[in-house]
Parts: sequence; C-alpha cells; structure tokens
Amino acid sequence: MTPATPESSTATEPTAQPSKTAPAAAGTTGPADDKLDPAFMRMAAVLLLALLMALLDETIVNVGLTTLSGTFDSPLENVQWVTGGYLLAVAAATPFAGWAVDRFGGRTMWLTAVLLFVLGSTLSGAAWSLPALIVFRVLQGIGGGMIVPVVQSVLATTAGPSRVAKAMALISLPLTLGPILGPVLGGVLVDAVSWRWMFLINIPIGVVALLLALRTLPAGDHGSRSDERLDVLGLVLLSPGFAALVYGLTTAARDSDVASPQVVVSFVLGALLLVGYVVHALRTTVVPLIDLRMFKLRGFTMAVVTMFFVGAVANGLLFLTPLYYQQSRDFGALHAGLLLIPSGVLGAAGAITSGKTANKVTARLTSAVGMLLTALGALAFSGVGADTNTAWLSVAIGLTGYGIGLTAPGTMAFMYQAVGPERATRATSALFIVNQIGGALGIAVIAITLQSRLADTEGHPAGAYGGTYAAVIAFGVVAALAALALPGSFRAKAPAQPEGGADPSPESAAV
Repeated sequence: MTPATPESSTATEPTAQPSKTAPAAAGTTGPADDKLDPAFMRMAAVLLLALLMALLDETIVNVGLTTLSGTFDSPLENVQWVTGGYLLAVAAATPFAGWAVDRFGGRTMWLTAVLLFVLGSTLSGAAWSLPALIVFRVLQGIGGGMIVPVVQSVLATTAGPSRVAKAMALISLPLTLGPILGPVLGGVLVDAVSWRWMFLINIPIGVVALLLALRTLPAGDHGSRSDERLDVLGLVLLSPGFAALVYGLTTAARDSDVASPQVVVSFVLGALLLVGYVVHALRTTVVPLIDLRMFKLRGFTMAVVTMFFVGAVANGLLFLTPLYYQQSRDFGALHAGLLLIPSGVLGAAGAITSGKTANKVTARLTSAVGMLLTALGALAFSGVGADTNTAWLSVAIGLTGYGIGLTAPGTMAFMYQAVGPERATRATSALFIVNQIGGALGIAVIAITLQSRLADTEGHPAGAYGGTYAAVIAFGVVAALAALALPGSFRAKAPAQPEGGADPSPESAAV
C-alpha cells in the first residue's frame, strides 16, 4: 500500500472533508509538528509486531507444502488449500474490519484480531489431519485479515494529518520485510525443527504483543460511531465477492488457465456479487462498508489505482523471482529465499526515505520515481540466462524493493489526506481490498505468461523467465503513470489554513 505523500500541513492536496474530531497521538503539539513522539512510537511498535506476524504467515507456509503433503499423505492440490483457505479468509474478513473499528474502537478490534490469530496458530500447530489444518488456517486468516487494516487505520487516525506519511512509512517496514522473511523463516523451521513450528512460532510473539498492548494501547477507545449498525447485506455481497475474485485469480495462476470452468464461475460469481454491492451501496440508508462516493475524489481514486498496480508488481516479483532461481538455476527454496533479502532490506530503506522527504516533496514525485526504479530493477531480470551473476541480480532485486518501499508510504498518506479522518477506516478497507486483488491479478498474469513462454521456448528455460519480467515492467510503468495523475505539484507546500479549519481548496481532491 502506498500514498502520494501530501502529508500534514506540508501537503499539496488538502483533506476533502476535514474533521475537527480527528484523534491525535499522545504528544502531538499541533498540525505543523510532524515528529513521531516516544508514546506514539511505543504504540506503533506493538501494533506493527502483530502486523509483521500476520504478514509472515501469508508466505511462511509456502516452503512447507511438500512436507505437509508427505505428512498427511495427501496430493499437493489438496494441501494448497492450507494457503488458499487462509487467503480466502483474509479476503472475507477485510471488508468487516473498517466498520468494526468505527463501531468498537481500534484497541478492541486489534486485541480481538490478534487473539483469533494466535488461537488459529495454536490449533494449526496441533492439527491432526489435513482438513483440521485447513479449518484452523481459516480461523487464523480471519484474525490476520483484520490485523492489517485495523493497524493501518489506527496508526493513520492517531498520527493525524501532519504525521500520517511518517506513520505510513512505519507500516511499510513490515509490509516489505514480512513477505520476504516468511519463506526464509519457514524453510529454517521445517528443516531444523518441525512443520508445526511454522504456526507455533506465532504463540510467543502474539502473547508478548498482547501483554504489551494492554499497557501501550490507549484505553477508553470505544469507536467513533458506537451506535452504527452493520451493513449486513453489504457484507454478504462484498466479502464473498472479493473472495470469489481472489479464488478465481489464484486458481488461474495455479493452473495457468484463465478459461477453466472453476475460474470462469468464480469470476462471474465475484462480478455479480460486487455489482450487487455497488447498487446496494449507492442506495442503502445505512453507512456502507465501503462508501463508493469516495471515488469521486481524484486523490483517493488515483491513490487506489496506484496501489492496485503496486500490488501486481510486488506480488509478481515475489512469485516469479524465486521460481527463476529454483527452476532455472536449480537453487533450493531456502537459497532462493535468501537471495530475496536485499529486496526487503532496501524496501525498508525506501520507506524510511519516503517518510523523511514527505515534508519536501509529494507522493506524486516519490511514488512515480519509486515505480520507475522498480521497473528498472525488473528490466535487469528481463535478460537473465542460465548463469547470470547472482550478485548483479541481488542489486537489481534490491532496487525493486527500494522502489516499492519509496512508493507505498506516500500513496497511502495521500489517500488519507484526500478522504479525511472520518472516513479513514473505510478507506483503509477499500485500499487493502484493491491492493490484494491487484496482487492476485499480477500473479495470475505472470503465471499464465510464464507457462505460455515455457511451452514455446526450446532449450534452457531461463529465456522464458526473462521475457516474463516484461509483465512486471508494464505493471510498474502503469503504476508510475497513475502516481503522476495524483493531484497537486511535485513539491509539498503548506496550504493556508482559513479560520475554522475549513478546506482551503477542496476542489483539488475532487474529480
């Protein structure tokens, strides 16, 4: 996820619907103060610990699927539901998270999500059969699906407009490191201990996070709309619609066949449910889970579009690059995972850079440059062969990570500036959903392209992999163009604050 960095009083695009009730972090000294004080940093550290735990678990199991297949004497296509069930549960839980934070408060929902995640992890580690493991992973996914949007919305609203870009830079650290470290940690645990520890490792981390949260998360947070009714029909339409699309894209990637009956039915069902949600959301008298009227704001829309393609780029790289190392270079899974570490480390560096420069330049610049750097790094992989120097490729994959890290914080912060704090939680759910769909689409496009090129390539498969990186480059360039369409100039300027805090130029965020 990534914002076009108009953060705080230095932003070029002011909030479309400013709120006088935006929560402020402890120690906030005023709208012009963009410092992250110690109290905020302690709270953020606890929240992000759980976020990292959830993100690790999205990929940690991938390297253990073969082991699980042998343990439960089950074919790999059945074992893949250990990851598939988790991802579908994440998809189903995400739309609920925004309403739940508004209704019950960020502290309550964070504690609930982490408790569900730890419980699902404990049961998964004790699973006695494959069906039991899949069921427990679904429970774990429900908690994990709420953790990401809850953490993001709590930090964004607590930081306030002047510090939101720096808060998003903090969130980007686990977002870039988690998917990279997951396969490495999973490989070590499976090889050195037991497959059960892919899940049990979450217990001590989760317990520590929960104990720390009781001391650091502010009490008395009961939600800003404690009397708001749940949009039940919207949930019935949106959650399964989102899950159906993700399932269809995942199946298309797995089978490299976009026209299979499973995929077509999933796409049709998902499209019908989402169209139904659109009709419902525009006519309902209750507050919808995702207010589609936010898309009238150009800043919000272009930030979401940018993040859609960032999801395609990031997930495409994480899918394609380890495959190249394993299938074209005959490296083991752990070796391939270690070669991705530069992406995570430099991704964190890119996020820090984005946060530090947020009061000088806007996300229109940082996000566009970040995606162009990512496309440049992918370009280096387009010419890979059977013996391409791995040190050179490590530099290239590090460049892609830096570009993604530079892009995400600013784009996410820009989105929050566009919608205002009152709609921040619902905007978070929308952004996360679109980002996840973009990631699933990216993997599907790359998997189908790769399979087609492998079928047409004679000799060593390295050439097929190199050509497939063209899809990643294309996604990166489109993301850069979307970032350039964000409202405002390239340099951040402090807008004049009229009396009463009204938005000086609300048209800058509108279509």
